[in-house]
Amino acid sequence: MTIGSEHYIDTNMQDSFKNRVTKFWKSFSEEEYQIREMMDNKVEGETLLNFVDSILQIAFNKVYFEMGMNNEGKYELILTPEGDRTRLMLLYYWLQYAPQHLQKHWNFYSTKPAHGKPGAIIDMFDIRIGEDDIIIYPEIDNDKSKVNIELYSPKLMTLDENNRYSMFFIYLDQFIGELYTMEYIGYIDFVEEKQNKKSSTISDLKPFIDKTIKDHGWPKFDNPCEIYNGYRMEPTESEDWKLREDIFSGYTSCTPILNDYYNGESKRSDEAEENGVVFGFLFFENINIPRENVVNFRGEIEDKIAAATIPYGIANSLGGATGFHFSYIDFIIYDYETFIPIVREILSGYKLEETGFSDFSAETKPLIFN
Repeated sequence: MTIGSEHYIDTNMQDSFKNRVTKFWKSFSEEEYQIREMMDNKVEGETLLNFVDSILQIAFNKVYFEMGMNNEGKYELILTPEGDRTRLMLLYYWLQYAPQHLQKHWNFYSTKPAHGKPGAIIDMFDIRIGEDDIIIYPEIDNDKSKVNIELYSPKLMTLDENNRYSMFFIYLDQFIGELYTMEYIGYIDFVEEKQNKKSSTISDLKPFIDKTIKDHGWPKFDNPCEIYNGYRMEPTESEDWKLREDIFSGYTSCTPILNDYYNGESKRSDEAEENGVVFGFLFFENINIPRENVVNFRGEIEDKIAAATIPYGIANSLGGATGFHFSYIDFIIYDYETFIPIVREILSGYKLEETGFSDFSAETKPLIFN
């Protein structure tokens, strides 16, 4: 294998995401009273949203959001990843740094919460859907920690497929919350006839999922960076191979980034970079490490990096992998310029012949540490 020593990773981002989030919360703290006044005075929706969007752009190049007020009279700013796990990681980070003093008047969310109540309706595409218009047949997939759904709804079946799913997902989010939809719902199939099996109303679905989580010991989702899936791969047999083509096993909390990398795509990575975030991985040779120690050795390095970065909002680990030549540790990095010297110093404490860093772009030349 040959890897170049040139470094083409874009480090000329306007600002790190870490700094952008800090600046956002400072600005929002200064302007939030004006936002509350606008909401109290029922200022035109577009005017309000444009004003809030201008503040959000301090942290995000583009972000989808909603605003409102709950039954307790607290104002709400709800960001949504639109079902995208890579965006969710950025929004989760943003949420962790919400200042305590704002919580007197505000609730902040990184996904749409479950606000729906029995009897709630939704009007879209010239039809109205209520709870009685939908019968849900849930099936538990314990191996994948998912609840699959078969759905009977003559009204929704009158819509074309895209609108049908779009309307149902919006309605579903109201009752179980966007995070549950992303993490616990498997496939959704519409059926043309009622089924002779156990059914649920949409308002009973979240309690059903909660009970399933408890009964089967499924993980409760909090930090999306800490929910992992394992994977296995067939390493290349070619003599001219690229980084990560030697991998035979690994685990990750961000499968979409890996899929993009192996498919030669970079849309998600590019979008993250526009916000000052880098998705990337460290690599170091493991051919001189005893096979039985390879995973523990990688874990030792990962733990040292985590201790030096996570408490300071610099990066989070997304998983790791083992190849026949290299070991890999994957990261989401919120402050790239601070991260690289830290990991370079940690790796320098080991006698490793080849170490470096690459982002998750198949076209990027890696940064070689030695």
